[in-house]
Amino acid sequence: MKLRYGFIVIGIMRFLSLFKLKHLRKAATYIGPILLSKNTRTTDAIDKNLQLCLPELTKIERIEFSKRRLACMCQTLFEMSHVWIKSPESLKSYLQPSYDNSEFEAQILSDNGIMVLGPHIGNWEIMNVYLSQFRTLTAMYKPLKDPSLDKFIRDARQRFNSVLVPTSNKGITQIIRTLKTKGMVGFLPDQVPEENIGGVFAALFGHQAYTMTLAHKLTLKTKCKVFIGTAYQTEKGFTTRLEPIGDAFYSEDATRAATCLNKAIEEAILLHPVQNQWEYKRYRVQPEGQKSLYK
Repeated sequence: MKLRYGFIVIGIMRFLSLFKLKHLRKAATYIGPILLSKNTRTTDAIDKNLQLCLPELTKIERIEFSKRRLACMCQTLFEMSHVWIKSPESLKSYLQPSYDNSEFEAQILSDNGIMVLGPHIGNWEIMNVYLSQFRTLTAMYKPLKDPSLDKFIRDARQRFNSVLVPTSNKGITQIIRTLKTKGMVGFLPDQVPEENIGGVFAALFGHQAYTMTLAHKLTLKTKCKVFIGTAYQTEKGFTTRLEPIGDAFYSEDATRAATCLNKAIEEAILLHPVQNQWEYKRYRVQPEGQKSLYK
């Protein structure tokens, strides 16, 4: 009988969870650059994105940055063993004093629906731990192909007062209902949107990036308040930053809103650049007639 991939991943995660977080992170700084550097698709994507987004870096600086990014990638992966397995109570102890989130916490006491847009910076999974202290978080979830791994991750996320809805019209309906009834929803705003989600091209670090419009459409429909939410990795744990998005996001103009969103993501990245998901080919979709920015 063929052993499912999911059982192997779950086994590794359970094994890693036995070690202290600081030890896992230290191991990642050595293992990441060695193990992940063999994947040329990853290293090429990181280097190209750095050339596009941080052109002030020299070639030598990009090489050094890439090594640090590979270590950070491995660190985030190892951290998932704690985020997905440790008890909610123990995970809360990892949360360090955060940025000034007073505007977010004030909105929590209001009757407004709240939308948190969490880009892939730092460890986005730990954001659930912080948000669960305030309201139930509703988020869209696309099932994984491996049933055992799918159940493992689904159960792990739902421990944090979270509700997962499908990436379908039914799920969108549930999101709208949540936002209209003083609820809180979360989206990942920095991925190339699927065709059924929809998007527009907007500047990100000076280059056109196909950007999701679903969050903007739901904001206009429900009059919710929107925040950019980031959970940065710190020396002893994680720190959260919930920043209100710019007024332009509430504009009727989808491109203007997407540009505002990308500007907010840029600002979040530049606070801790190495923690951003530079390995992701954010610019792989380009306007018609324009060549891909990647090989």
